[in-house]
Amino acid sequence: MARKIIDLDTIQANGKRGETQRPAFTKINDNFADVYAGLEGVQTAVDGLDSRMAGRNRLINGDFRVWQRGTAFSASTGARPIADRWLVNSHATTLSASRDDIAAGGGAAGRLIAGSRHLLKLVVESVAGADSMALVQQRIEDVRTFAGKRVTISFKARATVDNFKVGLEFQQSFGTGGSTARDSIGGGVTLDTMWRWHQLTVDVPGIAGQTLGADSYLQLSLWLDAGANFAGRAFGAGQKSGVVYLAEMQVEEGDTATDFDRRPEALELLLCQRYYEAVDVNRILGITYTANGDSRACIPFKVRKRVAPRITSPSTALNLVGFGSEGSLINFNGGDPGWQSTVDAAVLSSMSNNMQQYGAVVVWSTTSQVLVHADAEL
Repeated sequence: MARKIIDLDTIQANGKRGETQRPAFTKINDNFADVYAGLEGVQTAVDGLDSRMAGRNRLINGDFRVWQRGTAFSASTGARPIADRWLVNSHATTLSASRDDIAAGGGAAGRLIAGSRHLLKLVVESVAGADSMALVQQRIEDVRTFAGKRVTISFKARATVDNFKVGLEFQQSFGTGGSTARDSIGGGVTLDTMWRWHQLTVDVPGIAGQTLGADSYLQLSLWLDAGANFAGRAFGAGQKSGVVYLAEMQVEEGDTATDFDRRPEALELLLCQRYYEAVDVNRILGITYTANGDSRACIPFKVRKRVAPRITSPSTALNLVGFGSEGSLINFNGGDPGWQSTVDAAVLSSMSNNMQQYGAVVVWSTTSQVLVHADAEL
């Protein structure tokens, strides 16, 4: 609507200059109505932009695209990492996890998950018992995350059986030396054999008065199977067997679920590698080495870790080539290595077999692969 102008100069029927109060104020009201309508349109546009801004989803690898540890994990019990940043845990009930590829166009789910390439397949074999349980979870760094806020959990899923109840639970863990963890924050959803977009809005408690320690986190668990002893935390998930398919997991602030926050491929990998990285050191790497078995081989990480990570390697023998004290090439087996770490690098601190030379500069043999795993998970 065009802006209405109050006539201040035209002589009116009453002989006075300018419009009388009523028509003047009518124009003012109409102008304000137009302004407010425009502001509502601006707010709608801003809300639309907000739903497209990257960084809304506080889960990492919510679309299960990064699998540094492998893509299939057989049926078992206990806690085990699977896709990057995700963990499965079970007792008595067995749980297997694997990556499934999504066909072009979203496959059976159609447009619902057409933007993703992979999903998580979970096979639950329930074993009756009060202590039986099975879940999949992710820990979000820092318990301050969403504290005192309303948040919405959303994901796409289906099961191979109808009426498959899943408990969605937040747990606030206050870290080493911190206050007692607070759990049972959430609610339940029910899956069936159709692909659906599930949503649950939850009020996360504030943390005023709590003591915070190192390594605190906010944990999201999806309870797939739960005996009587876990009924409260699992929000009545109950016990049952079946296969569950999950895609596009998201947790965001607010009471409305928005479209999945799909970050660029390189960024998602970097976020994952802050917590875990598999380093292939099948390349030349210079180190210094002395006859007493002391060694300082530095293997830099691609991404600085959350904390100095735990270092492991499936390679129990290092096939090395060294330059001896007289400059001659010497082949030797370095044996079982010892490891240390910083947030930026793994350090090969010792080898059980030394070169028995006065000193040497050693390089990795390029004929054998050495994998080093750096784990800084919560």
